[in-house]
Amino acid sequence: MRRVKTRLSHETRRAGCRYLCWMRGIGFTLVVCLVFGLVAPARAEASTADLIRQLDGLVASFPGGAGVWVSDPNVPTPLFTHDPDEQVIAASLYKLGVLAEAERRVDAGQLHYSDEVVIQPEDITADGSFEEAGTQLTLDEALEAMITISDNGAALALWHILGGGNIDATLQKARITDFHVALDESEDHWATPRAVGTFFTLLAKRQLISPAASDRMLARLERQQINNRLPAQLPAGVVVAHKTGNLVGATHDAGIIYTKSGPRVVVAMTWDAPDEDADNFISSVGASVYSAILEPAANARYQVTKNAIAVDIGTQSPVVVSITNVGSRPWTATGPGSVGLIWELRSNQGQVLTNSPRPQALPGLLPNQTQNISIDVAVPKQPGMYTVTIGLTDAGGNALASSGAATATFTLRAHQPYLVTAQIGMPRQLHRSEASLLVVNYAALAGATDRPLSISWRVIDPRTNRTVQQGSSPVGALTAGANGTFFVSFLAPNVLGTYRLAYELTDGNAVLNEPVTTTVEIEGPRTYPDDEGGRPVPTSQSRATPTPSPRFQFPTITIPKPSLPITLPLRGKSPSPSPAP
Repeated sequence: MRRVKTRLSHETRRAGCRYLCWMRGIGFTLVVCLVFGLVAPARAEASTADLIRQLDGLVASFPGGAGVWVSDPNVPTPLFTHDPDEQVIAASLYKLGVLAEAERRVDAGQLHYSDEVVIQPEDITADGSFEEAGTQLTLDEALEAMITISDNGAALALWHILGGGNIDATLQKARITDFHVALDESEDHWATPRAVGTFFTLLAKRQLISPAASDRMLARLERQQINNRLPAQLPAGVVVAHKTGNLVGATHDAGIIYTKSGPRVVVAMTWDAPDEDADNFISSVGASVYSAILEPAANARYQVTKNAIAVDIGTQSPVVVSITNVGSRPWTATGPGSVGLIWELRSNQGQVLTNSPRPQALPGLLPNQTQNISIDVAVPKQPGMYTVTIGLTDAGGNALASSGAATATFTLRAHQPYLVTAQIGMPRQLHRSEASLLVVNYAALAGATDRPLSISWRVIDPRTNRTVQQGSSPVGALTAGANGTFFVSFLAPNVLGTYRLAYELTDGNAVLNEPVTTTVEIEGPRTYPDDEGGRPVPTSQSRATPTPSPRFQFPTITIPKPSLPITLPLRGKSPSPSPAP
């Protein structure tokens, strides 16, 4: 274990160096500049390999020892490590363990932020204590001082109250091994870069103690006031949730940098180097990580339908999506290279209503290879419009969207089970406010009672996609279990021009079949040969070469369930069609 001579902390803002090493600091700065000049690409993007080369160069040029851990919290393996299992004197990083134990007790109701913490004489250190003995703080104030300005008096008071053994037990329960908080004054606090990286990974995923406790700890760490290390070379406004630590000969900083491509856990623990060298090294590590826009563990391109998919309420409805591996790595069916698919369903108000219970395993795909995948979506029991978002996970089930992996959305229109399957012959050419013949072939799917049928319609302006008129026309009485044909007089809407006409069979307010949308041309009133200004009398030549009238044409409809020769997709199972009466 890397030991130092004293446990006194110097976490205050330092006006100058504790070592007279100005020339050495300048020399290391020049080396850092050379590393970035030789390795960094012209653009502000870097592959993982580029980042590794940059960090390797920084470590090689650093005059002291360094343990480094860099990771994406959503990816199971780190992006870069150097001596990750070296046991290093923790300095003020031990205060992370104190913070976790305090928040655990707050969560359990054993402590409250308003509880009193009294600074005792034994809590005062020669450097880094900002209160006198006897000072009374609330628990919230003590935690804030311990984290944001690394106040030793508040930290030692909390350490005495909580106990090193209890703190260690909390860390062990969270599976943070190799992080030891001293049991008494005879011991040192120590930790490995891997252990500190695990601490911040759990925080980033809101899995340390509880989501609420993680949020409170992150907020406090984001208020850190000692920012001469990891954040020093970052652009203004970049959020960093971190904790520093330093003793004579040991300088650390560890936390989460929120980069443009997602959160990154960065731990840099150094020893046997002057403070300026260590500060420059740690800030350069932070800058390298921030500037690297890394490829996610997997990425995909999706092909989904743009139209709403009609589904029955309260069902598991399969939806087929085309997925292409657009990353540089092949996907494997199992193991560390495997990729999963997850989904979540939201209401029109954006509220998450349900999601996939577990990632759906995707098949092995080479880069640029495509495969159709069927996704079973749990449809709510209430009719309405719902949005489904799909995305990828890594082998550990971690969502990759925050790392830059693409997502896709499609819309479901959930409805009551349909009672009728129907083929509706709607003329493509209508005359304003005049009747046209409508032919409705139907077959009942369910229901034990006779029903009066109507055809409900909406006229949609294709330029604005807005409904300009709507109404309904009676069709006839549907006899339970029967099938047949209705010949209906359909009164055209009172508009002129080209419109989209959406229509369906209804029973009162209930839609009985899958709605259909077609384009129609609505012209002025018909004229006849004996009308003034009507059609000219046909000539012999025109009689010899008659042309078919385009005034009554049936739209071509593709039906997924061909229970009739041409059938709209409806809920339930259709009976075998019978000849029209």
